[in-house]
Amino acid sequence: MSNATKAIFIKQFQDILKNSGVMIQFLIFPLIAFLMTSVFDIGMPGMPDSFFITMQAGMFVGMAVISAAASAIAEDREKNSLRFLLMAGVKSHQYLTGVGGVVLAFSFVVCGLFAIMMPDAAMIQILLMMASLMLGAVASVLIGAIIGMTSKSEQSASAMAAAAGMVLGFGSMIANISGSETLQNIFGIFYTMNFVDCEVRAGEVLQNFGIILANVIVFAFIFMWVYGKQESAKRGGVVLNKKVVSFLLVIAIVGGGGIGFSMWRNAGFVATDDALVSTNLIQIIPHAPGRLDRFDIFTGAYVVENEMIGRVEGGGFLRSPVDGVVIATNAVLNQIVSPHEAVAVIADINNVHIQANIEETDVSRLRIGQRAYVTIDALGRQRFVGYISEIGRATDGTLSGNVPNFAMGGTSSRRTQLISVQIRITDDVYLNHLIGANAAVRIPLR
Repeated sequence: MSNATKAIFIKQFQDILKNSGVMIQFLIFPLIAFLMTSVFDIGMPGMPDSFFITMQAGMFVGMAVISAAASAIAEDREKNSLRFLLMAGVKSHQYLTGVGGVVLAFSFVVCGLFAIMMPDAAMIQILLMMASLMLGAVASVLIGAIIGMTSKSEQSASAMAAAAGMVLGFGSMIANISGSETLQNIFGIFYTMNFVDCEVRAGEVLQNFGIILANVIVFAFIFMWVYGKQESAKRGGVVLNKKVVSFLLVIAIVGGGGIGFSMWRNAGFVATDDALVSTNLIQIIPHAPGRLDRFDIFTGAYVVENEMIGRVEGGGFLRSPVDGVVIATNAVLNQIVSPHEAVAVIADINNVHIQANIEETDVSRLRIGQRAYVTIDALGRQRFVGYISEIGRATDGTLSGNVPNFAMGGTSSRRTQLISVQIRITDDVYLNHLIGANAAVRIPLR
């Protein structure tokens, strides 16, 4: 680092310490994450313990870092401090390096706070989160520098930085909270949606870092183009056109980031909306015909294993073979019943799971124990974490007897078959009253 760069670094370091607005932004996000996670324990069923930490970290990198870099450069330009520095022999790249270095130094401290707050995280997970956040901070510094170099005033820079922060930081937060796949598809190309935390498995780390790095490369090229135009303008070259920069920025993000996101999405997940909350359904059938002289259950009642739920005159007692909830009754007291008809149906509450139908072409990429994300229509946009507990050995057509019909010529109507995959939810969520509810499943590939 040259003496000029060191001088700029020290100057900007002191300026940031004196700037209460910037310091508040750097402190407020980790403070909110700490309060919501450790003090107030705010959350919903199915929400990972690290949810608020990851959300606030993304907002910090996507909002505060951009604002700090943009404001520092725009302020020096507006107050003519930058002109005096250049006249004193400081090169523009030395100035930008000093400003960026200071912002990254402060970001390193704040990102460290987020990383060490991660619950039950191993050291390698803390380091990976730190690395992904800092790589994202580099992208934010580049964006802030672009805004600072193209703004006519500090006020203009603050407005543009706020707009960028709304898209990158606040937009990603909304996409995460809502659970909307459409929003996640849109914001998934941005680095703020791809930071690594303790919920990310080893196979996903490379994908996340790839998307963040793609963002850095895109913004680095835009920064170099803007910087080159600024230098040529000083020598009488073409004056920078902000509309052109804005247009190229959109094209670069959508084009460059879209390629990486498309590869990540198509190759990195297996997903289906053909899923539901399921369990073993047990029919209670009399052993012999007779009059039902005792029947002590009703729909919605809870029963325990071996509990007597009825008696057939001359045919013995009816008992529940499992802990469960009665989902249907097909008889009434004093009715004549027979072994050919169930008098009740009980759902096994110790075996509640998600039954997902996966296309046969995707099943080979799945393994027992693989993590899965589940959303249940009846519970809105909440996302639950689970794992694959069982993979079926036959297609739905085979199990239902709906096999392809062959014509006289030996041809058949070919269609993609579905194979049942069972998923157990590990989050603390009550599903006993939602048997049969529709669900959606998303399985990241490792």
